[in-house]
Amino acid sequence: MAAPEFDAGPVAVRRIEPLAVIALRHLPGAGDALAAALRAAGVEDVPAPGQALGNGQSQGQGIAAVALWRSPSEVTLLGFERATAEAAMAALAADALACAVDQTDGTLALELHGSRLDDLLCRLVDSQALPAAPGRAVRARLVDIAVTLVRQQADSVWLLADRSHAHYLASWLSHAGAALEAAAPAPR
Repeated sequence: MAAPEFDAGPVAVRRIEPLAVIALRHLPGAGDALAAALRAAGVEDVPAPGQALGNGQSQGQGIAAVALWRSPSEVTLLGFERATAEAAMAALAADALACAVDQTDGTLALELHGSRLDDLLCRLVDSQALPAAPGRAVRARLVDIAVTLVRQQADSVWLLADRSHAHYLASWLSHAGAALEAAAPAPR
């Protein structure tokens, strides 16, 4: 893991790079094409609502990709190697009812890590919108922007947002982290 970009109080924040972000969109009748594209990327199944599926390994230990359910007609593929994303895009190239849209340049991906992660996120996101268990992913409003939150471990969440919100998002994370530290009970 790379050094944190900054701390949001007790939570470390770092960019997830390199990362390819591909929207796999499909019309009814293209479910088999979607499944084939995901298999080409190393993901063996199509995620169900609220689910994040990978190849069973953790990032940095050979993980090829993670697939996030986005809607009944879209799955977001996170490829940790460009070749993985290209394999999925190539698998959909010939299907008239499905397409792959590369969203890499427009997506900011952050990993938030720390024992007070949920306390921080509850200051920014509706607490009922937080993904509770590893392998869960949700779309939520963080303050006033749309984000995707992917629970990796009890103390680790990936946050995906439009790259244009990078500075705004960093400001909110830092502000909420500082408020969380200020509100912490004094050590005994």
